[in-house]
Amino acid sequence: MTPEESSSKNNIERRAALHCLNFGDKFIRERSWQNAITWLKQAVTIQPDFFEAYCLLGEAYMELGQVEEAIETLDRAIQLRPKDTNPHLKLGLAYIALHDWNAALGQFHTLRRLDQVMAKQLFDKIIFSFNYNMFDSLFNQIY
Repeated sequence: MTPEESSSKNNIERRAALHCLNFGDKFIRERSWQNAITWLKQAVTIQPDFFEAYCLLGEAYMELGQVEEAIETLDRAIQLRPKDTNPHLKLGLAYIALHDWNAALGQFHTLRRLDQVMAKQLFDKIIFSFNYNMFDSLFNQIY
């Protein structure tokens, strides 16, 4: 394959992946999570290093309660861009959903080095969720 053919193929793949990302984003805005997942999975199949698609895919998985899939997907996004705060915040929220407080705090510590404001947002959610869980558990034991 000549360099021009390779470049043309890469350009076509990039455009196809962007097309899939746009449809995935459209379905997220419509709250059609399964359709979003279908399109976003296609985007990362076409372009395995597509950071934005992994972030949106993690969000869609979380909305469907597929937390393990969200964690795996967000981990991949972090591998692609370790200093981007968005997947760290979303991953922290996924760990909160699993009540994995240590892992959530791990994301807080990472965010604290990257962005103090986002770190505080995650910390507040950790504290609220942790306290709510304890209160709910205590309440259920009493009644």
